[in-house]
Amino acid sequence: MGGLVLTVLVAVLLAACGGGSPAEVPSGQATDNSAAQGPDVEARTPASARAKLTLALADPCYASPDTRAVWPRCGRWVEEAASTSRTAASVLPNDAAVTGAAAAVGAAHDDFVGRGCPGTGPTVPLDANSCIGALTTVRAAMGRLAAALGPSS
Repeated sequence: MGGLVLTVLVAVLLAACGGGSPAEVPSGQATDNSAAQGPDVEARTPASARAKLTLALADPCYASPDTRAVWPRCGRWVEEAASTSRTAASVLPNDAAVTGAAAAVGAAHDDFVGRGCPGTGPTVPLDANSCIGALTTVRAAMGRLAAALGPSS
């Protein structure tokens, strides 16, 4: 009897896991199609770009009035800023204001990384003032992107 129950349980689990269509895949789990596109696939719409931007602008790396106090913790935020700008440019490729602002964020990101600022670049002697200046440039570019994208709905 125990073997029969175990067999039925395994069959039910296998049926639940196999052959599901995207509509049947629980939220947060990859479908065969999204897995084939790579791990960084996300829903890309103007609304998703604005949502990512809203989160980025709420972060202390953007919102803190004291850039000098937060810059050592902002490497990850700078990476997220670059990702947000790429999302915006990909969903609004014909909007010159958005693509120009996204390019500015990308260039500011590259400068921050190139200086070896926290957690982003090659190991080089850090110049705090240089990293603070680079972070300030990323923040300004993100402000430009926010203006180009407009308010979240």
